[in-house]
Amino acid sequence: MKNIKIELRTLLIVLSILAVLSFTAGGYLYYSSLSEFSEVRAYKESAEHLRDLGNNIDAFLNWSLLSVKSIAGLKEIKQSLLNSDEITLADTNALLEQLCHDLNVSVCYLMDYSGNTIASSNHGDPNSFVGKNYGFRPYFKQAIQGKPSVYMALGITSMERGIYYSHPVFGKDEKKPLGVAVIKASIEIIEKDFIKSFQGIVLLTDPHGVVFVSNRFDWLYHLLWQTSSETISVIEKEGQFGKGPWNWTGMKLINQDYASDALGNKYSVHKQALVNYPDWHLVYLQSHDEIMKTVIEPLRSVGVVVIVLCIFFGFIVFFLFLKANTEIVQRKTAEMEQKQALSKLKATLESTADGILVVDRNGKITAFNKQFAKMWEIPESILESSEDDKSLLKYVSDQLKNSDDFEKKIKELYADPSMESFDTLYFKNDRIFERYSQPQNLDREIIGRVWSFRDVTERVLAQKEREGLIVKLQNTVNEIKTLRGILPICSSCKKIRDDKGYWNQIESYISKYSSAEFSHGICPECSDRLYGDQDWYIEYKKEEDKQKK
Repeated sequence: MKNIKIELRTLLIVLSILAVLSFTAGGYLYYSSLSEFSEVRAYKESAEHLRDLGNNIDAFLNWSLLSVKSIAGLKEIKQSLLNSDEITLADTNALLEQLCHDLNVSVCYLMDYSGNTIASSNHGDPNSFVGKNYGFRPYFKQAIQGKPSVYMALGITSMERGIYYSHPVFGKDEKKPLGVAVIKASIEIIEKDFIKSFQGIVLLTDPHGVVFVSNRFDWLYHLLWQTSSETISVIEKEGQFGKGPWNWTGMKLINQDYASDALGNKYSVHKQALVNYPDWHLVYLQSHDEIMKTVIEPLRSVGVVVIVLCIFFGFIVFFLFLKANTEIVQRKTAEMEQKQALSKLKATLESTADGILVVDRNGKITAFNKQFAKMWEIPESILESSEDDKSLLKYVSDQLKNSDDFEKKIKELYADPSMESFDTLYFKNDRIFERYSQPQNLDREIIGRVWSFRDVTERVLAQKEREGLIVKLQNTVNEIKTLRGILPICSSCKKIRDDKGYWNQIESYISKYSSAEFSHGICPECSDRLYGDQDWYIEYKKEEDKQKK
């Protein structure tokens, strides 16, 4: 019995030790895995947010470049550079003021070939750009060479940050610009995204590392990383960010992914170059302490029950956690890739003026842009109140099914899915659209089609009007009969001989070969010759002479 008790005691001790060891090992592994997972998840989520922000900025910059290009192509702008009298410039100032309001930008202005500002939307402000020469600015130098430019800087006159978009204004000579059109957009649009989208520190830096936009305002115009005195001299010489000083933020890179501040606090570093402006970078600094809070907070709320369960089911939890952790990481990776692809797709769809519709191989709608929604007159209430993308896609699909058997046409065109198609069709309210489609490929496999719709109603109607006018003119020409050449006419009876040798009364001949009609009367000479010896005629002539006197 004693031996049995010792064995049981030993067994209990061993089981207790194993339980403690299991709990300790399980708890440690759980904490380590949770910590690692939290860091990986935070890193991927931050990188995803940064990519989305970069895509938004690139889309905004591209839209602004298209806007200034449109301004540079206006005939009123070109005329201002050719004839800069007071009336013309006054009209140009008013036009730029209206464009500034419509585009919701800070300033729109026009510079001549020498860099002098001859018209501006802020012509009536105390800090008007009119009369100022900005020929030394890089955005002017590049545009006057015939190339559009984007330049981020601190305004010399307004002393406010802005993004300058410039485009050459060409006359008849497309090689030598007449001047340069410029839009200055406020930095606030980008800054709002910085504030609302991130909990850490997010910055936009220039090629030298100067902070131009940030949700930490005390770092503006600071150098993010420590740099040489030669670089500071270059920054000062360029004058892009005022007169300085350009102090250092105190951040030091530990390695490519981590940095520390002057107090020794650790940060994860996420860095991404702008697509079209690779020398400018978005940087996101996330505090390591904030990441660890996501690990510690769940442990504080576990409680006694969870601890007891961990003791008994430590090994089960451990293995289940490893499996779940692997699945979560895989799911997060897939979600990140899906969101990235969706973000790029949306930016691409919204950057075009055509209506875009994306369908899969079965004709099911997977995406569309705002212009397509506008063409199909989808109510704003539907667009704003939809709980998710699926419900909105379903609504549009139902609309298309009831419109000209559209879904059936899509499927019929899949007889040869590799071919492109182009046709013209009628939509709602007698609007005429050109429809173009091309296959959508993934790894050389066709997975759907992209449809592009362009409103050509005015063009088609104008063409039809021209065709109708041509028909009318042709009919009119066919109705006109012209008498040409030498007409043989009898010197006595005045009959005309036709091509066949027959003699015709002059009025019959002219009526036959022209559109003229005749009414008959008698001239005074003939009436005297015919009735001059008649008494009634003699009395008529006397009465007529009296009336004339």
